[in-house]
Amino acid sequence: MATTADSALVTALLKAFFSHEGRVVAHLEQNVQAILADPGRGFFTLGGDKGVATTTIRISAGGGASAEIEEIWVQPSARGQGMGGRLLRTAVAECRRRGIESIELRVTPDDQELGIPDFYTKQGFSHGGRLIYEFAGADSEVN
Repeated sequence: MATTADSALVTALLKAFFSHEGRVVAHLEQNVQAILADPGRGFFTLGGDKGVATTTIRISAGGGASAEIEEIWVQPSARGQGMGGRLLRTAVAECRRRGIESIELRVTPDDQELGIPDFYTKQGFSHGGRLIYEFAGADSEVN
C-alpha cells in the first residue's frame, strides 16, 4: 500500500500510464497527494517501481461504500510476471479489509481488443451486464 512518502513514485507511474494512453492529466500530482492524505477517498497499491493500481472509494447517500479499481499499470518491462494479478488481488483485499464488498472496474473497447476482460475474469470478476455512458462535456448540447 502506498503512503504519503510514495507520492512521487505513484505520480511517475500514473504519468507513464496516462502517457501510454496518449493522455495528460492536469493536477495529477495534487490529486495523488490528496488521495494519499485522505485514505477515505481511495488508495494506491504499489508493485515497487514497476506497477501501480488506483482504487477510489465512493460513499453512497445511505452510508454504504463501494470501490472502483480505476487503473492497473505495469511497466512494459515487468509484464508477464504476474504483477498485474498481484496488484489487483491486493486492491481487492484492501477493499475487503475496509468492509467494502461492491468492487467494480471498467473495460473499454480498447481493453477488449487486448484481451483484458479475460484477465479480470481469471481474477474473479464477472461482467455486471451494464453499459456506462459518460457525459461528453461542456461542448455537448442537451436537448
